[in-house]
Amino acid sequence: MLEFKKISEDTLEVMKTAVESKEDYYSTAVDKIQDILGGTNTYILNSANSCLLVIAEKIEEPILVADQGGWNGFIKSCEVFDKKIEYIKTDDGIVNIESLKKYLNEYDVNSLYITSLAGYTAKQPLKEIQELCNIHEVLLIVDISGSVGDEELNKYGDIQVSSTGSPKIVNVENGGFINDITGKVELNKHLLKTLKADNITCAAISHEITKAVEIEEKTIGINTYLKNRLIKQLSGDDVHNVIHPDSLGLNTMITAESKSKAKKLAYNIRQRIEIDGNIITTGPNYNRIKKPSVIIEVKNLDVSSLTEENMDYLCDILTEEIRKNQTL
Repeated sequence: MLEFKKISEDTLEVMKTAVESKEDYYSTAVDKIQDILGGTNTYILNSANSCLLVIAEKIEEPILVADQGGWNGFIKSCEVFDKKIEYIKTDDGIVNIESLKKYLNEYDVNSLYITSLAGYTAKQPLKEIQELCNIHEVLLIVDISGSVGDEELNKYGDIQVSSTGSPKIVNVENGGFINDITGKVELNKHLLKTLKADNITCAAISHEITKAVEIEEKTIGINTYLKNRLIKQLSGDDVHNVIHPDSLGLNTMITAESKSKAKKLAYNIRQRIEIDGNIITTGPNYNRIKKPSVIIEVKNLDVSSLTEENMDYLCDILTEEIRKNQTL
């Protein structure tokens, strides 16, 4: 049986210890975040939504976001403050550098929010995005929830933001953090203080973030194994194709004929998978891709379930249900 991602037992023990401890776990967690990501201004808050609200409150509009593959929580946070949002067309969630260059040349943009992994399935060209933002003096906010352990992707952004809720790379069921790299925006100190995470959450983050590199690498590696197996199994299928087949990410997306058929296929797959949570989602979905699709959220699996044997099990079920669906 597959296991849905949960807080590790050792992290739970750390949290229990923190209940009566007088240690300042906030400072410890900040130091460990900065060891991995760099920067000198880091704030740990009670939720990822709190982090997004603090950022949205201060950044200047118009604010540019991807037309898909982002996180709608940021858009909702901007709406709270009546901030103007604009959308840039992407290649199934991945920012097209030439399109971005053209857009920034033609329109005034003050801030750009982007997730480091488009829909959790493909790495964004952050180096090139950062270069363009620097040229046009655009504040770059990068959501690194899916790539905290990725040394390549973690180099970029004026402001980095990450959820530490479940199921994430740093997985403690609540909390989030802002890592302000360049200090170009002075965040609201009152909000930062009011929404500050408690000592127990900080203790969990300080412990769990030390595993980030290993967990991220293992998740990407096993997802790549699943993706490559499905590419071979679905060879010749004109309807069901792996999206961004050559990209690295934490989930695998497969196109479907229609929204209704994607939902039916996902339902049938869920009925066969033995797991205590959901790892099968569907599109169209702004947070993933705006195409009919079935998505295998490998990132939602517990680390103990990230094995080739389990990926073979998933691949077999997926391909069997796809073939059954084609004969109906």
